[in-house]
Amino acid sequence: MAPRWRLAPLLLVWVGGVPSPKSPRLVLDLKYSAPIEAPAPLAERRLQGRMPKSGRRLRKANSHPCDLGNYDNVQYHLEIQVGAPCGGNVSDGQRFQVVPDTGSSDLWIPASNCTRCKDRTAKFFLEKSCTAQQIGDRITFRYGDGTVAVGGSFTDWVQIGDLAVEKQFLIQVDKMESDTHMKSDGILGLAHHYVSDRGSRGRTFMSTLFSEHPQLPMMFSFYLTGNTERPSRLVFGDPDLKEHSKETEFKYGKGYYMAQTDLWLTSVWSIGWSGTGVEMAFPDRGTLGSPALIDSGSSLIVLAPDIYEHLMAELKWRFTNCRELIEQQIITCDCPPANDLSRIPSLVINVIDESDQQFDLCMSPDEYILESMDPLNGRSTCVPALQKGSTTQPVPLIFGMTFMRSFYTNFDIRNNRIGFARSNMSPLPAHAKCSVDAAPLLRRAVWVVSVFVALFSVFFACYVLFAPKGCCSWLCCCFSGAFAGGGGDGGHRPL
Repeated sequence: MAPRWRLAPLLLVWVGGVPSPKSPRLVLDLKYSAPIEAPAPLAERRLQGRMPKSGRRLRKANSHPCDLGNYDNVQYHLEIQVGAPCGGNVSDGQRFQVVPDTGSSDLWIPASNCTRCKDRTAKFFLEKSCTAQQIGDRITFRYGDGTVAVGGSFTDWVQIGDLAVEKQFLIQVDKMESDTHMKSDGILGLAHHYVSDRGSRGRTFMSTLFSEHPQLPMMFSFYLTGNTERPSRLVFGDPDLKEHSKETEFKYGKGYYMAQTDLWLTSVWSIGWSGTGVEMAFPDRGTLGSPALIDSGSSLIVLAPDIYEHLMAELKWRFTNCRELIEQQIITCDCPPANDLSRIPSLVINVIDESDQQFDLCMSPDEYILESMDPLNGRSTCVPALQKGSTTQPVPLIFGMTFMRSFYTNFDIRNNRIGFARSNMSPLPAHAKCSVDAAPLLRRAVWVVSVFVALFSVFFACYVLFAPKGCCSWLCCCFSGAFAGGGGDGGHRPL
């Protein structure tokens, strides 16, 4: 059995910033209280910079991979450099660990005078950067769990990996009100890539990057892994599928909702369990499907309450001793004997493409069942990576890091679409197929027989109505003779 992702015990016992029952927060995730254009970045952070390995094969031209650090599979981060020192080497700029977040738009880091920032947070000193230009506009972030962050805006030189931009709009946060325990320094927002309607918020990093590097393909991709043997990556430009995927091309979802908002949204027809007949579909939305946010800043798969309850009712009975963790809005259960998940169904997500056709994305139990340690008795427990969201979340479906570990995910800015290809770290093969149908072969056989019977009935009716009289009479005589026993040895002859 392939190794399952391990969920940090911290996920089960962390209680900082407990939300009210009316607005449950995402596990280790901050939700903006603003409307749909501002979903949340991750709240639980950790600094774990990772140096590139020597001997890596030559990358493709216009492909710029940046290694990501991994904090117990609940948060990823990368190193950025801000500002150029006066009279020094540009490579000696101030360094920060930030969370690359497709669910938010702004790039922010802690200011040198930040109040209530944790002690070990790297802080930005404006006076030490000769390329910084202070704007001074005050910007406030308000999150659903009560966290408030306030800071002033400025522009400066920013480098990520081997890519650098000038005059990037940033915010240095100098005031925070939060009970959460953030472990990263800041956030790199990768959403809201449009320039319009931003006002004093300035241009996003993505807008600046592709403006200053016009030769770079306007896309970026996430390759998330659950171990340290193969580092996770954020790849700007050419996705280099051969290096990261079992498949040779991406399958792209419909981009309708992305044209309506600034979020990274795709269209989902249904979500359910393989071979059970249990799914939640959205036929009332037609070929547009339900909007689903692909969010690198969320740990789990977050579902609207009605979707969550419908799916979990089918999954719970397959485990024993399941109990709800009210604060985190997840459940934890005893793992099956010998950790055998063969009786647990796969998660089936049917996505709609631009041609209004469906394609399925399958996640095996090894991919969405997280293993954790019960803090009370020390036993291994199984945690389905599905979380109950709230009725106020921006979209009904939010697919976080758990989902993105199964699929190498491409964010195509030029064409406003998101593509998926089976990750080479997934236990499932390339082009894996799955279906919610409880007995797909039987259903197909019944369908074929029904079609055959219907066609035969139509043919026979046409024959009776339109065949010549003599032919029809001969057919009737044959049938009547056969049933009457006349003209054949099988009839009842007198002795």
